Amino acid sequence: MRRKILLFALTFALLCVSGWQSSALAAKADLIAARQKFFGFENVNAKTGDVDSSKVIFAWITNASLAVSVKGQVVLLDTYLNRPELPPQFGEVDLRRTPISVQDLVDLKPVGIFLGHGHGDHADNAAYIAKSLNIPIYSTPETCAVMQADVARMAADPNAINGGVKIVKNAKPVTCIETVSRGSVPGAEISRINLLEPMACIVVFKHIHSGSVPNDPSFPFFPVTNTSDPRESQLYPTGTSFTPGATPVPGQVNTTTTGFGTIPGNAGGPISLFYQFIIRDDNNFSFAWHNTTGPLKEGVGSDPGLPSPTVGAKLFAIMDALPHTNVELGSIVSLGYTTNGVRDAILYQAHLQPQVYIPLHVTDVAAISSSLFWKKSYVQAMSAINFQDPPDARWMVDPDDFLKPMVYDPENPAWFHKDNAKRVRQTCG
Repeated sequence: MRRKILLFALTFALLCVSGWQSSALAAKADLIAARQKFFGFENVNAKTGDVDSSKVIFAWITNASLAVSVKGQVVLLDTYLNRPELPPQFGEVDLRRTPISVQDLVDLKPVGIFLGHGHGDHADNAAYIAKSLNIPIYSTPETCAVMQADVARMAADPNAINGGVKIVKNAKPVTCIETVSRGSVPGAEISRINLLEPMACIVVFKHIHSGSVPNDPSFPFFPVTNTSDPRESQLYPTGTSFTPGATPVPGQVNTTTTGFGTIPGNAGGPISLFYQFIIRDDNNFSFAWHNTTGPLKEGVGSDPGLPSPTVGAKLFAIMDALPHTNVELGSIVSLGYTTNGVRDAILYQAHLQPQVYIPLHVTDVAAISSSLFWKKSYVQAMSAINFQDPPDARWMVDPDDFLKPMVYDPENPAWFHKDNAKRVRQTCG
């Protein structure tokens, strides 16, 4: 009898080990597939899933959302997906406009999530991904409060359409790290984030969400034709939304953010952050990311201390003093485009002086497939003001440029600035 019990126990243990090994192998296969999908086969080890540790690689995943490998460390800058739809069934052609799923973002296994601000077209899916992977979100106190509301809502969701499987394991708060003080004036604090240390320094400060102001007569106005390609519906027919509607179907899950990033008594949504990532190497290669672009010249916004041109001028002064920006990934879109075109984006560049500019926010607020109209206005305005030493504008057009790896070598001497070491010491210590 004892022998039978021991034999059963041994068999059970072997089955458990075998099951665990199968699960681990499947997870690694998913990791490898996701990273190759986002960062390119040539940049990802086919056996381990490690991303090239000598490069910085960006992959656009709609609107202002990016997956980034910073010398092998994967992070997400925003987590929103424009038009997420259920993937095709086995054997069907994938005709989704956005051939990316929320599960793809989980399978990437990022080490952290950075949110520029809490509106749904930026922060959707963040709490779900962070909770699934037990990784931190970096944001404002107001947006962190919404992240906890998102977790509570998902934990309470019966998810009956998917067999009652919990969307998240429990309602325990997600790790959300507050990078600035609640209710602070934009530019009042410059904070450091240690997630990628000692390889890279990350600095963050509050700036101003996009907004509309009257026409600025000192800046040439070139209107934007903010319309979609009329062939959109023919090229990308609407599929089954990932987010459930009134009558959900299997596979649909609500991982969106609560109240478009705002909950009662909490400003949330529009409170916006500007990030710069600086590699600690000889060239101090750096990239800046801002998922919104505000009217800093007038200092107009909803944050404490606004409206104030003085606050806006301080924000520009902070940008002036940052380590030199090699690559700027920033919103070309401002809600003020109807009165001032792309002026606000160009004013950011006048202070950041990037070598490369990659436009963002061209799938939301900007009409989908309108990107080249925004490019036209940008090129006209840059020419009219005779912008000195303009950046190399590497324009992205949706959806063709989703998931196309943008690869940069931090060791390239082209990124070197002779006065940068002092700036890095002052900013990063």
